[in-house]
Amino acid sequence: MPVIYASSTGNTDDVYLSRIGQSSWANARDGTTSTSSSDSSSQTTTFTWAYSVADPRAGTVVYGVRRSFMVFDTSGISGTVASAELSVRGYSANDGSVIAVKSDAYGGDGGTNWSTSDFNNIVGFSTGSSLAGNATVYGAQKTTTNWTTSGWNDFTATSDLLADIKNNNVVIVCFMDYTNDYLNVAPSSASLNCGAFYAENATYRPHIDYTLATGYANNVNGVAAVNIGKINGVATASISKVNGI
Repeated sequence: MPVIYASSTGNTDDVYLSRIGQSSWANARDGTTSTSSSDSSSQTTTFTWAYSVADPRAGTVVYGVRRSFMVFDTSGISGTVASAELSVRGYSANDGSVIAVKSDAYGGDGGTNWSTSDFNNIVGFSTGSSLAGNATVYGAQKTTTNWTTSGWNDFTATSDLLADIKNNNVVIVCFMDYTNDYLNVAPSSASLNCGAFYAENATYRPHIDYTLATGYANNVNGVAAVNIGKINGVATASISKVNGI
């Protein structure tokens, strides 16, 4: 099965972007610029992160959010992608949740170095709103015990990810907390985080495994080939052309 690895160098280096120590949940989640970042970490306990911490002396609560961004070079793929898995190696912590969504960071095409202003560059992001029904999901959420800290966390690719692997030169993914960040629900716990390895770790590089469709791989009457198993009762794997196409 072919594999595409997350980039760890140049403009498309993977990165985490955070807004921490904020006076409100809205400031933490919806701010346009990260207050801390790193593109050199090989692993972290806060791959995704949402938190609230009370300061009893000041009588206030501070909030924070962290998101991780990665770029995968898909320029060499032109055939229909039948299936794929987006895999991230877990590390140390699984107190939070993770969902993989489409991002337009890195200039949207991987041609621009990441920026602190990429913090909320998530396709469908809207200030003050849940991303449910708005974001383009690449891999469904994994929560607490569903996130392993000692093995690979495999996200089954959605139809949107399959299409983007075929049609785009790069796939840009934002990994974010699901329960609080994605759904826009202020956390009530001190720290809700999941740990993972980045591409800087050569042993545990995040990657996409994919399989190309065999047989007939064109759309039929507007239906994507990946969603077609048979045409007139004949399995697509046994079809090379339909009406000469």
